[in-house]
Parts: sequence; C-alpha cells; structure tokens
Amino acid sequence: MKGISLLLTIFTVWILSFSIVSAESDDVLKVAFIKDNDLWIKVDNHEQRITNGEFIRFPKWSFDGNWIAYIKGDKENEYSMHQGDLWAYHVKTQRKYKVFSNVSTNFNWSPNQNTLGFQSDDVLTMVNVHVLHKPQQITSGIINFSWLPDGSGFLTSSKAGENVFEDIVLSNILFKDDKRLEPHHFYTIPVGKNDYFYGTSQFKWSYDHRWIAFQLVPTASMSADSNTISVLSNDGRILHKIDEMLNYEEWFQWAPSNNSLAFIRGNNRLSTINKKLTIKDMPKNKISMYTPSGFVDRDFSWISNNKLLVSRSVESDLINVAERPLPSIYLIDLQTGKERKITSPSENEGDFHPQSANNGKSLIWIRTSRDHASVMIANISDRKEKRWIEKIDLGPWYYEHWNWDEVFSLYYPPERGVLLR
Repeated sequence: MKGISLLLTIFTVWILSFSIVSAESDDVLKVAFIKDNDLWIKVDNHEQRITNGEFIRFPKWSFDGNWIAYIKGDKENEYSMHQGDLWAYHVKTQRKYKVFSNVSTNFNWSPNQNTLGFQSDDVLTMVNVHVLHKPQQITSGIINFSWLPDGSGFLTSSKAGENVFEDIVLSNILFKDDKRLEPHHFYTIPVGKNDYFYGTSQFKWSYDHRWIAFQLVPTASMSADSNTISVLSNDGRILHKIDEMLNYEEWFQWAPSNNSLAFIRGNNRLSTINKKLTIKDMPKNKISMYTPSGFVDRDFSWISNNKLLVSRSVESDLINVAERPLPSIYLIDLQTGKERKITSPSENEGDFHPQSANNGKSLIWIRTSRDHASVMIANISDRKEKRWIEKIDLGPWYYEHWNWDEVFSLYYPPERGVLLR
C-alpha cells in the first residue's frame, strides 16, 4: 500500500508540474515585427533578428506558431508595395525558404495546417511546408480568396466577365480525399450599373460559421472613399448590404463566440472624420453605434463578447500635421454601456492597433509619434505600461491611417483563451 501511495504521490506531483509548465507556455508572447526593414521575432523578452539588410513586409504566423511567412520586396517601392517574393521561415531550425515569386500581399496560412494559400496576379496557388518545392495551382481569374474555416478548401471571388458591371461570382473550392479539387458555385452578387462593384475583400466567418462578412469593393478611385460591408448566410440565401466603410480589412471583426459583427463605419478617406464603431447583431436588424459625438474610432479589437478595445481620438479635419489629434486606447463594456480611457500617450504620440493577450489579461498596442513607433504592453487591470519593443518600422500611412499588419504580427494560439462572459 505504501508503494502504491508513493506512486500516486509522484504521479500527482508530475501532473501538477506538467500543468504548471503548460500554463506558463500558454502565456508566452510571440510576435514578429519589422525593424530597419528586416524581420525580427520576440518570444517573451528575447529578441532575434531573422534577416539582414533586406526589405521585409507582412509577417504572418502559421496556426501552430512554427512558421512565419513574409514578403521580401524592393525598398524603392516601399510606399506602394503590392507584391514581392514569398518566403517562409521555420522558427525551430532558423531556416528560410523562398516559396514563390511575384506574390501579392494576399497570402494566408491554413487555419489548421502548415499550408500557404497565395495569389500571383489572378492565380490562386497553395503549398505545404513539407513540399515547398511543389506549389499547386488551384484556380485562375480570381480577385480575392480566403481559407474555409475548417481548412477544407477556399472561398474565392471573381468577375463573371471583363466588364466592370459584370456580376461577382463566389465559389467554394473543396479538397477531396483523392486529392482532387472540386469547385462549386456558391453565390452570385448582382452588380447594377450604379454599383461599380469590382470585387470583394477577404472573407471572415462568424464563430459558428453561419455568416460570412466581407466588403464589396468598387473600382480603385471610388474604393478609397467608400466600400460596402456585407454579410452573407452560409447557405447563400440571405445577403445584407449593411453600411459604408473604408477598405481596411482589420476594421471589421466578428465577436469571439456570438454573431456580433463590429466594424468602423463611415465614408471619406480621411480617418479622422466620420468613423464610428458600429455593431450589427446577426440576424437581427438592430445596429448600434458606440462612438461619442466629436470623436472617431481608428482601430479596434474584441476582448470578449461584451468588451472591446478601441483606438479613439477627437474628430478633426485635415489640418497641419503637428495639430492633428492622435488617439488613446479606450475599453468599452457593451453590457453596461460604459467606457474608460486606459492609455495616456504624450501630446505628440498616439496609440493604435490594440490587441489582448494572455487570456485577455494583457494589452498590447503600438505607440507612434509619426516619426517612430514602439510596441507597448500593459496589464489591463492595473494599466502599468512599458515599452516592450523599441523602434519598429512605421506602417504605411494614408490619410491618417497606418497599416500596422505590414510591420507587426502577434501570434494567437489555435484555441485563443479570451474571456467569453
């Protein structure tokens, strides 16, 4: 009996030790970022430079955090970088692999395997990291694509013809067990002569996969000022054209575990005018706005189904750069309707790109003075902040909007432990 008790004690201690280690590993923060045009990573407090003397943009983590895909481009085209060479970096072996040339910035990892889908011109291609030398062409003639949420294929958008007034065709391309590709027509979006819709953004599914959010994007000059945020049911029976917004895909996001779609509504390419955080609950008709009069919201992310982080500033027209208001981060509680300011940058700095980590306990964001940028971190409860990464490169700027996804990527584990109250 004593032997059995001893074994049980050892087993219990071993289990507890394993649990503690697992909990700690869940809290490890991993980011990829661009500094001096090179790719860097930081895991907790250890920074590592990955490339040297290159021009890297759009780092993206694989679902398991073992790979980073990125675009290697040309510094001469840094302000209009739309394509370059696609590379993949393996974190554990520290090896880099060239995947494909002339790839657009529309490339994405599968949600459940280490396979990349990417566009080169209008051709959709995929490649698995185990056979990086064997890319597989999926289809051509596409405008945009996204992985299906279970990784079983792609949803693509394309034009029914060459004319700008042609309808937009959405198609599912499924992988079969015998390695065949099986395309299926999913939905046709009618385009009237007054619509000028050329294509779509990428697609985002609600948590239960019943609804698909995307933007209807008009021709280039018009898309700078207004795009139509839309939601389509997964059976293709219901299409809602909800509102107007700018063509920033990070500006529409589903709640973690309900069918609430948050987006920043408002036309006009200037990000400091008429930009309001709005929530549409599907399939209800109710739309709620949460931005006070005299303010604009310029970035956001969900913490839970009832809490959001927003980057908010005073509303302002296009005035001298030094006088343009920069934002702070606010926490919005949808249940109580209350909000509170949780960061206080200096007068010449602004806080953007808020994200939660460590099961919603930590806040990570980017602080910039327009001349330089740093990654900040704080505990949401006590708001004690510090500069976690100094002097990352600035995201591309367009009328007071910065594309931080081009220079910064926070890794989220497959089962993201957010608070779902």
